[in-house]
Amino acid sequence: MPKQAPPRAPVAPVAPAGDELGQRTEGAGLHPDALGLVPPRGMRDIVPPTSAGLKRLRSEVMRVFGLYGYDRVITPPFELAEVLERGLDAVDRRELMRFVEPHSGEVALLRPDMTPQVARIVATRLSDRPSPHRLCYEGTVVRRMRHRARRRQQTLQAGIECIGWGGPEADVEVLRIADHACQQVGLRGHQLELAHVNIAATVLDLVPSAARAGVADALAQKDAFSIEARLQQAGVPAKERTRVLALTELYGDVSVLAAARKRFPRGPIADAIRELSEVVDRLSDIALDATVTVDLGELRGHSYYTGVSVTLLAEGPGAPVGTGGRYDALLARFGMPAPATGFAFDVDNLAWALRAQGQSMLDNAPLRVVVGGDAPAADALAATLRAGGLPAARVDGSVKQATAYAVSWSYPLVIMASGRSHRVVRVHDGETSRIASDTPDIIHQLTSFAHAATGAAL
Repeated sequence: MPKQAPPRAPVAPVAPAGDELGQRTEGAGLHPDALGLVPPRGMRDIVPPTSAGLKRLRSEVMRVFGLYGYDRVITPPFELAEVLERGLDAVDRRELMRFVEPHSGEVALLRPDMTPQVARIVATRLSDRPSPHRLCYEGTVVRRMRHRARRRQQTLQAGIECIGWGGPEADVEVLRIADHACQQVGLRGHQLELAHVNIAATVLDLVPSAARAGVADALAQKDAFSIEARLQQAGVPAKERTRVLALTELYGDVSVLAAARKRFPRGPIADAIRELSEVVDRLSDIALDATVTVDLGELRGHSYYTGVSVTLLAEGPGAPVGTGGRYDALLARFGMPAPATGFAFDVDNLAWALRAQGQSMLDNAPLRVVVGGDAPAADALAATLRAGGLPAARVDGSVKQATAYAVSWSYPLVIMASGRSHRVVRVHDGETSRIASDTPDIIHQLTSFAHAATGAAL
């Protein structure tokens, strides 16, 4: 059964250590500000070891996607605005980064989201293939910063789209994959918060259009006092005010659905509650790591989503680790009506959540070594290690210099090669040992020593 949780409290952000991903600050050289050589505000360079950790994180998430039959597509970094804007209802137009494409003279957009690109690809390139189309992607999306709390214009995404499959089975598959990916990267205590766009959207239709935006903002904060005041000011009758205010209480564990059925026993809201309940019931048969909760007042993406939606939450970043949902109207805008659902990780926030739990994708990373020592022996050893698939960086100089290099570039081992035997230094604790140059299983022995407790020898 899905684990149950009390109503969600706001998730407080954990202060990052070093850069915003919670990795250590990189480099101690001349700060780029001193030369005026900084990227534009909100953009960033990602350098080792953070880049290595993010690469591993994305690779592991994409590997899980592949386990469920999701094939990777690679989308262009920008597209013509006229095409891409067909599928950007969920994105504030003021966040789009536009420019004039020099060859055509037409307005183009840096991609702010990959789902519309995948929809275009399916409609124009893959429509002759049988459904469902199971596709995945990863890459950078760019949106302008409009809010003080938002520091990034450049975000790493990794996501899936399941196109051509309607019904709760597809929704459950997408949610299951999101949870499985969290399991595989080591995330704990995460929460799948489910909603259905037609619940809050239908209730908001009771509110005059002039007051709707303010009520929606107050509903997002569960601010019943502000909602009541706005509704009274707008002249909304008491019966309708009660229906709107009910949404401020209908969030928390899945038992909320039973209360919602009593509050809204018939009509389109009851239909939406039934659809959401069916997804929750099917999830109860799956051994999820996530806690499943619901928020029937959720309005995120109400102009884009058409059914069940999800927000993946975890301690740390103070923002969603991932979002997704059903968007059955999108494909028709590209000429191919089809049901669809999907999910995307914010990889930066996923890394931050892991770091908040004391984890890093740099932990238990594949072994790589620095090789120094006598040139002929070191060159031969490095070649042997590379032939066996073990990355080996050659350096000259003393063992002290080689170790300093290894520390700076996050290599776990230093090997000082010589004719008969090689000296091995484990960087994190300075433990040393020796290994014969003709050892047949040298990579296995190096790996064992790298991960052994202090005091272990080869």
